[in-house]
Amino acid sequence: MLALLTALGCASMPRKQYGVESIEWKGVEQMSQEAVEACLATKEREPWTIRLGLGQPTCGEPPFDQNVPDIGLITWPWTPWAVYDPAIFELDEQRVLRWYQARGFYEAKIAKVRYLVDDEKVAEQERCMRDDCALTVRLEIEEGQPVLVRSIVVLTTGELDDELIAELRAAPEMTNGERFDEATYEEDKERLKAVLAEHAYARGEVEGVVAIDKIGRTARVQYTVTPGITYRFGRMRVEGQGDDIEPIAIMEVAAIRPGDPYDQTVIADSESAVYALGVFSSVRIEPEYRPGTDIADLVIKTRRGRTERFRIGVGMLSGSQRTASGEEQSIRQWDVHLLVGYDHENFLGGMRKLRIEERPRMIFQRAFPGVPRDGWDPGNIVTLRFEQPRFPEARTVSFIDNQWDYGPDPFFGYFRHDLATRVGVKRAFFRQRLKVELALQHDLYEIDDNDELQPDTVSSYRLPFADQQVTLDLRNDDRRPSRGAYFSSTLQEAVQLGYGSWTYLRWLPEVRAYQRLFWGIVLAERVAFGALFVMDHDKSVENGEPVLDPTSARLGPQTYRLRGGGATSNRGFEAGELGDGMDGGKRRWEATIELRVPLGGDLGMALFFDTGDVNACTPVDDSGEDGPCGMRFSHLNASTGLGFRYYTPFAPIRLDLGWRIPGLQRVAGAEEEEKPAELKALPSAWHLTLGEAF
Repeated sequence: MLALLTALGCASMPRKQYGVESIEWKGVEQMSQEAVEACLATKEREPWTIRLGLGQPTCGEPPFDQNVPDIGLITWPWTPWAVYDPAIFELDEQRVLRWYQARGFYEAKIAKVRYLVDDEKVAEQERCMRDDCALTVRLEIEEGQPVLVRSIVVLTTGELDDELIAELRAAPEMTNGERFDEATYEEDKERLKAVLAEHAYARGEVEGVVAIDKIGRTARVQYTVTPGITYRFGRMRVEGQGDDIEPIAIMEVAAIRPGDPYDQTVIADSESAVYALGVFSSVRIEPEYRPGTDIADLVIKTRRGRTERFRIGVGMLSGSQRTASGEEQSIRQWDVHLLVGYDHENFLGGMRKLRIEERPRMIFQRAFPGVPRDGWDPGNIVTLRFEQPRFPEARTVSFIDNQWDYGPDPFFGYFRHDLATRVGVKRAFFRQRLKVELALQHDLYEIDDNDELQPDTVSSYRLPFADQQVTLDLRNDDRRPSRGAYFSSTLQEAVQLGYGSWTYLRWLPEVRAYQRLFWGIVLAERVAFGALFVMDHDKSVENGEPVLDPTSARLGPQTYRLRGGGATSNRGFEAGELGDGMDGGKRRWEATIELRVPLGGDLGMALFFDTGDVNACTPVDDSGEDGPCGMRFSHLNASTGLGFRYYTPFAPIRLDLGWRIPGLQRVAGAEEEEKPAELKALPSAWHLTLGEAF
């Protein structure tokens, strides 16, 4: 049956014609054979390949000289055959020579082309007399030596200030001594135009001349910049917004003042601000130049997305979740849930947003895919969010968040109600790269007193607090970054005011950095800290017992204690196991370095090294006062591991396996305590979740 199904699914070779089985290259040493092969119309029958680096090359797009290691594993029976056409292949040979010229190789030539069937040479025009003529084409290339850039000159016409001239001369990325490449040359012309557009020269022109000395193998590049006149912003109008949205509302968010000097950076920032409203699927601002004037009117072209939508689906959550305040937290449970939601992007007009969501859950109180002996526990999360844009000013959004989470605690398994209300404002700056959120939040946390799983280290509480979150995102891509940096800071202040359970200060700063290496491999680093300063707590008594147990009084609320380990922390540990353990702590530090290796297409691999610690500041005596309370950098808790990623359009599905490194667990010297027995018994952990570790 398997053989029959395979045969039915096989791709047949064209009868009496050559099917291209492979294209082989010889002499392609300075450039990438995959890059040149991407420009051919004649394609070989592709095997399934693991590519240790960049994805599939695209014709005419750099890099052109990176030969990425790959492993061709198998050609599936259903992979279609490409028919060899001599006329098309003759054009392909011309494409190869033109491609090499564009890369600066003016001496390149095709020395020889051989055609083989079953390793036997056939003539180019010889007709296939069999039913299975699997053709191999071998091209022998003589690349020669490339033309190198000898000089780059940027000439300007008209009167420009010295600062702008210096910026124009520094704009080209092509440098002396490097190989001349037409792709870089054309990109540099666009860079020069962009510099002009940022200084009010909206219609500046750039012409280029390249003098090639084929004998000396040198190139002299000259750009002539004609700035034209400076422009000012004029009137604005809006298209495509629909009858239910006032154009003036969009223009207020765009915030471009008539009379200001034309600046393409300002336009890009306005496009980002209007798009961030969430109502439009695309936003583009285009200039319209008034004849005979220096005025550039602007047209804000928008395309509406779906205003109203109902959502229903089934999903799984594993490894991490977000708290009501938006903080990502590694957890020690997984679930299967039903999601029912309703979204309105123009609720009551004015581009107000309304989201209602309910998520009934089947919760398993184990790390995925573990299932407890007593089965699953029920849970439910209900969310209501309302956003009012343009309040109190044009680019500020006010919001109200409500979330009710009922179910087992992620770490101890007892049942609790966690009802959180959050009211605040958020504002983005610099093309959405800098984001600031200010909020007041109230958490009501109620534990089922009859739950036998409730430990002695948690209590019900009431928690009003202020929260300030600042992020600066300088990454080139927030989903799959390869360069740039990311900074974040979360600061919380809780004050009792005769009602709350604690007075405390909580600060979580974090820094991430990304560098692209060879073959598209990315080096990613992360350093994060956390500090919780509990100044006071509720000392009231009910039924002869303190409202707060001693551990809660000292360590603060269960949801906001500092913990480590898990999918978004030190991956050699299960969630909550890092440092002083599941009860949490007051000081935390974490450091990670990760090597992210693309495997071609949507697959990736990562090698990582994680360290960190959580300090509970254990009391030294019965007084309840904290013992030494600082960042214990000697407690390395180091782990290393291997992970795999499958990149979806939304986020990567991630599987990581971490091993604890013997001798680097908690202690740095013989004078410290020995590592606990549980660390010896379980030297590794694995995590399946959605999204990168950072």
